[in-house]
Amino acid sequence: MTKEKKLTIGILVSGIMDDVTRAICQGVKQEAQMFDVNVVVIPGKYWERDLTDNRELMYEYQYNTIFSYARSETIDGLVVAADCIGCLTTKDRVEVLMKDYEGIPCVLVASKMKDYVSVTFNNSMGIDEGMSYLIKKAGHKHFGMIGGNCDNSDAEERKQAFIRNLKENGLEFRDEMFVEGNLSGDCQDKAAKLLDANPDIEAIFCVNDATAIGLYEELKRRKLQPGKDVSILGYDDSNEAVIADPSLSSIRADMGELGAEAFRMILQMIDGKQVQSHVLPTKFVLRNSIISMGTPDEEEKADTYEVDLETAFMDIFYRYRHEEKPEKMEALKNAFCGLCGKLFDSFEQPETRLEDYQEVQVLTDKFLNLGAVGYADREELLVFLEDIYRFLKRKQKSESRKFELRDFFSVIYRKIILSMNTLDGLEKIAENKSNYSMKLFIRDMLQFEKGNDQSYAYLLGNLDWLHIKNAYLYTFYKPITHLDKERFTVPQEFYLKAYLQDGIVTSVPAIEQKICFTELFHNRYMKPEENYNLVLFPLFSSEMLYGVILCDLTESIFVNGEFLVNQWGSAAKMISLLRTNEQIQQQLEESLATLHENNIALDTLSKSDGLTGILNRRGFYDAAGKMITESREKKSTLLVVYVDMNNLKIINDRYGHEDGDFSLKLIGDILVKTVEGKGVAGRIGGDEFAFIMYYREEDDSAQILQSVYQAFDTFNAGSDKDYNVTVSAGAYILQPEASITLAEALTLADEKLYEVKQLRKKTVAKNKKKK
Repeated sequence: MTKEKKLTIGILVSGIMDDVTRAICQGVKQEAQMFDVNVVVIPGKYWERDLTDNRELMYEYQYNTIFSYARSETIDGLVVAADCIGCLTTKDRVEVLMKDYEGIPCVLVASKMKDYVSVTFNNSMGIDEGMSYLIKKAGHKHFGMIGGNCDNSDAEERKQAFIRNLKENGLEFRDEMFVEGNLSGDCQDKAAKLLDANPDIEAIFCVNDATAIGLYEELKRRKLQPGKDVSILGYDDSNEAVIADPSLSSIRADMGELGAEAFRMILQMIDGKQVQSHVLPTKFVLRNSIISMGTPDEEEKADTYEVDLETAFMDIFYRYRHEEKPEKMEALKNAFCGLCGKLFDSFEQPETRLEDYQEVQVLTDKFLNLGAVGYADREELLVFLEDIYRFLKRKQKSESRKFELRDFFSVIYRKIILSMNTLDGLEKIAENKSNYSMKLFIRDMLQFEKGNDQSYAYLLGNLDWLHIKNAYLYTFYKPITHLDKERFTVPQEFYLKAYLQDGIVTSVPAIEQKICFTELFHNRYMKPEENYNLVLFPLFSSEMLYGVILCDLTESIFVNGEFLVNQWGSAAKMISLLRTNEQIQQQLEESLATLHENNIALDTLSKSDGLTGILNRRGFYDAAGKMITESREKKSTLLVVYVDMNNLKIINDRYGHEDGDFSLKLIGDILVKTVEGKGVAGRIGGDEFAFIMYYREEDDSAQILQSVYQAFDTFNAGSDKDYNVTVSAGAYILQPEASITLAEALTLADEKLYEVKQLRKKTVAKNKKKK
């Protein structure tokens, strides 16, 4: 690489939970690890989607604000799934979006656009194979297709390949044989239109697997079954195709390889090399959604059967070759080839030895212990083994040899079934554990009580169940109101409130929070030597944007990403509301105090708290400010302490507001006695107090705080109250040469207080001893 700084490649996609997104990201991620390049996934939603009539999704437009974070100052290159992002708008509008990224090396995936390099699929290759099977082997003559927007280059190519295949085979194409869908499973109305217009339809080609699954729903409603009443062919060969019932025949288009190739092309562009657009192959995969025309003659199939074990392995395990470490997949491939090779060797010999039988069992165990069942397309694996069995059975001359062959395969099938049962059981246990962890996450997410900076740390706690070890929470200076269709402009300054590093959450001190937009993807707390695979999410609730969260891109994110965004957004909104409420409460208290002060018209009373009789916020700031000025002149050190009453709300709710007021007065009395002759104490507002006192070299701040705690312990021990009055405190030593304000010193003390608060228990009532 020509650059010294570690590169950061962005991936612009639509929806973090989409199968296509997941595959593209995995392909890029694996390549990036080999080249020590950072990756940031930027998952918006469908660009300019009309959500007017969809109240459940009406604020999803907020996801698209994060597309604005991909800039030349933050990203070195972009992989863009332009047609996926823009599948619900026009090509012209997508081109407008792409203009925002001028000057950044870009490669489009599964998209074509003038003046842009792209990596796409040879749509015709797989479609030709699939249509040939449907027409020549299944004997279908009446076809239909559910397609996509003509502005989507892939959708249009697939439509044209469908029409061409009909014409080349002497079949007529009529307009009513095609309906335009939206590339999603929400296409039942389009499917109904196609079925109503073509009552004699025999086979339907869908532009992608998601559309085919939507078609399944409409067929089910009409009591028609795919694979029996009508043949269905999808495109993508996604996980949905495998688990569908019946399993969906599809055109295999390896989106992971698409992402990997796009990444390799980006690196070449960054190095200043000329790069041409690439086209990758596709292939037809037969499953149960196509009407069976009977089993081919066994002799004919056996005589013509040829097998390439490496190719077969790629067909069975292709989904995971971009998701696991290369050495793991290489070991699995070697085990697969070893097992299959041994089967061929054992039954191409004149007789089978006991050692052969034992070795096949050992090789089967080795293959399965590497996780074969979890990674395989199970149907593809079983079909492949069945093909080998048929082939070898045909080669055997005696019934005893055929019986031995059946015995060998019975053992293999039995072990596969046991492995499947074990894996399903483990997955169920993992699911239950994940559900429990999710409940804890939801519970603990909203445990904060105040709208302060420390509360943001709760948003990054308990993320282990998502395997997230690193995360960074950025907020704006103040929340931004952003309405649908408005252009979003990224602020130039952010505030890093908290971060998670190696599983440990840390609140960032207020004076260190501000960072520039250009530092978002490589802030001072990230380790330069680490390789990061991250995803950027917006922090939003309804029309309000609060900031963004950057976190590890894990497998769990592809499943729970949007749930996570919703929870984070709700928590950010709550913190904002609490902060606003506290500010209003403080203003109200100050207004009431001002009215009271105006009536008394005495300076001393104007600076005292009406409830506790000690200094109020104004009085404390005035007196403490004078002490700071004096201490700097005399080169004296001060101790600034922030004190917070524990459990005021519980005391108010359980014992009444009179006891709450009593507790606040008691705190005032103890703090005044603590600083008597050495400083001043005041009530800052609500349940928050502070004091400042001269601090000598021989003093110990911990002992001073302990003396405060001891004073409350002594009172509680001798009090006839049914509850304990307790406080938490944090201290900051203010040196005379320190050029910080009183407010900043109090903030630093408050951050120490926050650490203490995390350890407190919400125990209020006294433990009464039995007489």
